[in-house]
Amino acid sequence: MDDWEWYVQEQNKISVPPSQIKQSSAWAEKEKAINETFPGNPYFTKQNGSSALSRLMSASVNGRIEELEERLAQERDVIPGMITTGTVTLVYAPSGAGKTVWILGNLFQSIRNNLIRGSDVIYFNEDDGAKGVLQKAKMGKRHGMNMITLANSVDPNLRKTDDALRMLDQIRIEGEANGKIVICDTLKKFAPVLNKGDMRDVLHVFREFAAAGGTVILLGHCNKHRSMDGRLIYEGVGDLKSDVDNMFGLDPVNDKFAAYQELLVINEKDRSQISFEGGFKYKQTSAVVQYEESVDSVEFMSTDDISELKEKQRAQINIGKAISKYEDEYVLLSSVMKSNKMWSQSELVDLLRDEEVNPNGCTRKKLLNCIDLLKGNNLQLERRGEHGKKFYRWNPM
Repeated sequence: MDDWEWYVQEQNKISVPPSQIKQSSAWAEKEKAINETFPGNPYFTKQNGSSALSRLMSASVNGRIEELEERLAQERDVIPGMITTGTVTLVYAPSGAGKTVWILGNLFQSIRNNLIRGSDVIYFNEDDGAKGVLQKAKMGKRHGMNMITLANSVDPNLRKTDDALRMLDQIRIEGEANGKIVICDTLKKFAPVLNKGDMRDVLHVFREFAAAGGTVILLGHCNKHRSMDGRLIYEGVGDLKSDVDNMFGLDPVNDKFAAYQELLVINEKDRSQISFEGGFKYKQTSAVVQYEESVDSVEFMSTDDISELKEKQRAQINIGKAISKYEDEYVLLSSVMKSNKMWSQSELVDLLRDEEVNPNGCTRKKLLNCIDLLKGNNLQLERRGEHGKKFYRWNPM
């Protein structure tokens, strides 16, 4: 403490050197000459009599705290408990999982429940054919929502995604972004998702739009194959996660032939105080279920339902692991056990000696590892006898 007090006292004795004062005066004269030579130069001209430093300080949010508090007070749910206004959110899912059904169903419900206004929604549909565009446009119109497809835009200056980005930026500059909700379906139509530079530029437009009170929801895709542990892998650069406020995965846990599709929400990133945990389900479109009925059937799933979903997801992950790591063993089991007969574990191991049944040379260790991964999903376990001998029946999923 004594050393620190001495240091402070010594520093207080230091005065500004005369040479520094002269240098400041010289710079002021130089700046004046530049302004006279290059009038209007934004780098050298003092705007409203302010220096560059003053202008920088005036850009501080210190003077806008009340404005920001007022905007925060106006924050509302777009999708209850998951997406709020003034944010940039990425939602990704495997192809065909129902991202569009999910987002339309939730938007329409929020409009009907007066959480948002349909006239505030700007939906860029860049992932549909002519029939799909017409179908969704009719549904959106009934809810007052604006759907735009750049390919058939009547505005010659709004035909490409670059045009759309410039227009969103102009909306922000004109002060009309506040309260608007922009959906980009899908993100890869707006920028190459594997190019960091382009992705950064596009996200900058979206972030500025959200900073002005707008909301941006980006729909993305997953890689065709899951990770080695069966997880979804987002199709795009890793930096994207740091550039958005929220990032959610929709993991389908039912096959396309089930009456309902169930989607477990994977929370990759959530800046909310309470992280979202949940899932959704909807009726799958079929010969008897029309697309509009699928959209109207989207609903949030209860906590009990989520527990079941997580169990299904774990089963899917284990099946994915079994297929990727023990493909030959998986094929062997699925082929010999399809008769619905109960097999003891020892009987399954004995099959390995039969070259006709086991042409790929599956080993005992790999077969048992595969059985452990499939236990409780593809393989239904039953214990028999005094010593609990293991018997299995194949369960198609």
